[in-house]
Amino acid sequence: MAVGQPVFASGLRGVDTPADGQFIWEWWHQFQVTDNIRITQALFYLPRPMGELTPGGSSFLQLGGLIKTTFVF
Repeated sequence: MAVGQPVFASGLRGVDTPADGQFIWEWWHQFQVTDNIRITQALFYLPRPMGELTPGGSSFLQLGGLIKTTFVF
């Protein structure tokens, strides 16, 4: 599992504090099928990818998945 947060301004002169403290979450698992084949599953979640630009009253979020197969010769 990994959690990340982009750099954002926590205070600006003459302006309210921006509400841009969003996090990015990722979960993954790698499964070794044989000596030469690996399968990786991943799931990622971005609760507020637009930060403070998210329209009011909106709960915009991104959820995605990935399945990757790696062959090594």
